Amino acid sequence: MIDCKRIDWNEISRLGLLERINREIMHPLGLAVCRIPETGISPGALVSPDGEFVYADPVTPDLKEHA
Repeated sequence: MIDCKRIDWNEISRLGLLERINREIMHPLGLAVCRIPETGISPGALVSPDGEFVYADPVTPDLKEHA
């Protein structure tokens, strides 16, 4: 098997991908991938009790530069 580099959820977040995954895929489904910043591990996804997750756009102005 090929040895692939592995990145944790902290690195995925630093790359702007966690925000994009949540905004574009998960939030419309009422889900939000979460992570523990101290460990970089994701325990899973939160489930919204009342539908879609919504937050201000943009969350951080420089995310579009990384996308």
